[in-house]
Amino acid sequence: MTTSARGLESRSRILDAAVTCLLRDGYARTSTMSIQAEAGMSRGRMLHQFPSKEELLVAAAHHIFAAQLEAPVPGPLTSRIAEVSGPGERIAVVVDCLWASFQEPSFWAATELWVAARTEPALAEAIAPAERRLGRAIRERMDQLFGPDLVARPLYLPVRPVLFTSMRGTALSYAFDIRDPRTEPMLEHWNEIARHALLS
Repeated sequence: MTTSARGLESRSRILDAAVTCLLRDGYARTSTMSIQAEAGMSRGRMLHQFPSKEELLVAAAHHIFAAQLEAPVPGPLTSRIAEVSGPGERIAVVVDCLWASFQEPSFWAATELWVAARTEPALAEAIAPAERRLGRAIRERMDQLFGPDLVARPLYLPVRPVLFTSMRGTALSYAFDIRDPRTEPMLEHWNEIARHALLS
């Protein structure tokens, strides 16, 4: 393995460890020491890649958003959409998919960084452009999932952010009220809103 390849491998291990620590310990309790231990790496090797906690967590933010941008549409979902018999059934499948994305570890790791960014200017500066790119990618992904027929409906553009922001807000409540997301009462309401707006 070349020196460059070893450096990239070390960087990836450190960033994966940082995400793990954010998920397990939260932003406030994540330290360079805990990340080093999680990565199984020497102090010197980690500091060579990231001289400070701030640089490391800014890089972790980009790492999280890049992973979200590159994530493919799950295979089972693709199969379910291919099998739907009409737009109403398609809406139900897409709503399920969107809601499931808020149960992913990347959402909670990103949430830790969003909250920390309120009082960490360097982190906020790093997150803002990444969040804008992620927002564009999410909108494109939603358009892809709903399909051209539903996207062309007059109320699609206002419904799209309503669904997304409502789901994100509901998902945040799971931080202190752990329950089965598959039985979330809002699922029925999101489906009703989408069907009423897009099929009426």
